Amino acid sequence: MFSYATSGILDTVTVTVTVVTIFQTVGETIVATRFEPLIATTIKPSLKREPRCDEAVSRRSRVPESGHSMSQVKNPGTSNHFDVVIVGSGFSGLLCTAYLTQAGIDKVRVFEMTPSVGGVWSNGGVGAYPGAACDVPAYTYLPFLDRTGFIPSKKYVSQPEISGYAELLVDHTGIRDKIRFSRKVVDLTYLGEQEKVWQVTTQNTHSGEPAEIVTCQHVVTANGPLSSPRLPEIPGMALFKGESFHTAQWDQSASLKGKRVGVVGTGASAAQVITAIVDEVQTLTVFQRTPTWCLPRDDEPTPPELAEKFRAGGYGESLRYVDWKGELPPAEVAFSFDDLHDEQKNAAICAQITARLNKEVQDPEIAKRLTPDYPFFCKRALFIDDYYTTFNKPHVTLVDDDGGVVAVNENGLQIARGETYDLDVIIYATGFDSNFIPFRIVGRDGATLADKFGANEANNFQMTTPHSLWGMHVDQMPNLYMMIGPQSLNPVTNVTLLCEQQSKYIAELVTKMQAAGHTQVEPTIDAVNAWTQLCNSTSKGKVWLRCNNWYMKTTKTDTNAGREASAGMWMASYADYLQHVLGERGGSQDQLLQFS
Repeated sequence: MFSYATSGILDTVTVTVTVVTIFQTVGETIVATRFEPLIATTIKPSLKREPRCDEAVSRRSRVPESGHSMSQVKNPGTSNHFDVVIVGSGFSGLLCTAYLTQAGIDKVRVFEMTPSVGGVWSNGGVGAYPGAACDVPAYTYLPFLDRTGFIPSKKYVSQPEISGYAELLVDHTGIRDKIRFSRKVVDLTYLGEQEKVWQVTTQNTHSGEPAEIVTCQHVVTANGPLSSPRLPEIPGMALFKGESFHTAQWDQSASLKGKRVGVVGTGASAAQVITAIVDEVQTLTVFQRTPTWCLPRDDEPTPPELAEKFRAGGYGESLRYVDWKGELPPAEVAFSFDDLHDEQKNAAICAQITARLNKEVQDPEIAKRLTPDYPFFCKRALFIDDYYTTFNKPHVTLVDDDGGVVAVNENGLQIARGETYDLDVIIYATGFDSNFIPFRIVGRDGATLADKFGANEANNFQMTTPHSLWGMHVDQMPNLYMMIGPQSLNPVTNVTLLCEQQSKYIAELVTKMQAAGHTQVEPTIDAVNAWTQLCNSTSKGKVWLRCNNWYMKTTKTDTNAGREASAGMWMASYADYLQHVLGERGGSQDQLLQFS
């Protein structure tokens, strides 16, 4: 589907049945991660960005505007108070709820902004565009396969199947009654040392009217690191007379048949849309600012022998097992996590992909324009079939301009070189604003998450300088737990593995606190500083520092706008991360956390 993304399992899991050549998918290297859901709408002149994590933090206007005051909050012990509130029902929120329930913590409330579960994969969510599919093998991406007995229909399942599986997972774990749909969280505020609870303010997604205000002992932000589409910053978008929309806000009523369609972007969502609609449209014009490295999936139905292994039980868990202790012999893979960052080995990978590209693309000039000039995986890599060969079709045009699209007029687009292109439909595949939570979070003594994570107007409210412990705990934010935080995963981590591990961690921590009679937990400032310093050191020598990319907030758009690059992100392997969280490398819970 789209790049959440984020990631793959390059450094975590070996999938024996999918280990193939470098030109195909490598079990340990398939990427996956997704953006979380939004309601689909068509881009209109009046469309505005959602307020960032703290576009509103400095002006505490959200709660008063909702018509509620602090005095209206119910006291703990009433029906409006919960042990745990979880924001979001993607796989992170669902797994956290399942593990909490399994641990006997039953008073849990989940707020989901869309009408269905599944996050990015939900019906009508940001992944409901043509061609949307997972780019990590389903056998390792989908959690709880052994528990549910579900067997994926093929290696790379599509959005409808993943959405259906999320619904199955909810019913199998018995957590549906804990979820409130069409409820958008707009504010999280810690109410102080006397009450020691969090207030959660929600809004009805459909009407925009104020909804529930509840309190809780613990709060989990599981809304996903990519929950808001990044609308292009192009003058004149409102002038276009045809249809236009972002891939994450796909206009389901739009017909592309026989039309002149332009796709702005060549990232993961763009590639999936391009290959899905190419035979439907009259002409397809792809506007490329930067080419992307692409590997085929060689997708296929689930083989009978593999289905039998799943039926026997335990196979799904074995595929998702991460040997963070280093107890097993190294797996045989085409290339490893470390190979990505080795300049010579990375160059060899690029040479092999280039050779395949030149073989598949008939026009040498087009092949040249499709060839990146940066290391493999410095930017988000694509895993998709038939992308390069799409440009052999006579009605497909590749418009390559380093300056990109610079203006929109009534009839189409203008690129930096000055050329204009008339179109009937414009599809913006321009990605997402990542590393921010699109609601304000205010902790003890008025401390805001935006301030702690460096989100401000100058950097478009991106959390570019996070300070946390393990990407989950934040000082002055007692009992707040971030899932898939920026200091917990590198760009090639299989996000659902991290979701499951963090879910287990949170459930075990809350259970431990209840048993010990503790009401609060937060990291020591020394622990936060040490983890942030370690995160900074992990970026040394990594491939992600060798080009402009959205991982580090150094895209051409960000650079041209003068925005600061990200710092303090976790760039070591997922196994290394688990050695800290589970193996107590760097300190135990009792040493790094303060309980009271």
